[in-house]
Parts: sequence; structure tokens; C-alpha cells
Amino acid sequence: MSGFQYDEVGEFSDAGAAEDWARENGIDPADVDIKTGFTGKTRVWVRRGSTRMSEVELRNSRGRGFF
Repeated sequence: MSGFQYDEVGEFSDAGAAEDWARENGIDPADVDIKTGFTGKTRVWVRRGSTRMSEVELRNSRGRGFF
């Protein structure tokens, strides 16, 4: 991550599901940081201010793809 501030959104089953979620929510791929850990869990962060959604709305938007 660079000098921007990011808000953690949560975990997805894989990177593809995280990318689908970002696309469905109109989030530019450049504003999403997706990391898959050694356990296979994929965690997602979104650059603060890149969406009109609040932190709570971002977390609540994860209706599909999350564990």
C-alpha cells in the first residue's frame, strides 16, 4: 500500500470474488488492495475517499463472496 489511507472491507473466498465485488460496487481497481494470505483467505482494503460509501456501508456491502 502507498501513502493513502485504506479501510479494510473484510475477507473473500478468493481474489476473483473480491474483484467481482469491487466491480459490482463501482470501485476502481486502482483503489482496491487485495492480498491472499498463506491460509488461502483473501483480505480486501479500499482506499479511503475513493467511494461515496462510509466505512460501515463498505462493510455492509459484502452481501456475497464473504465467509
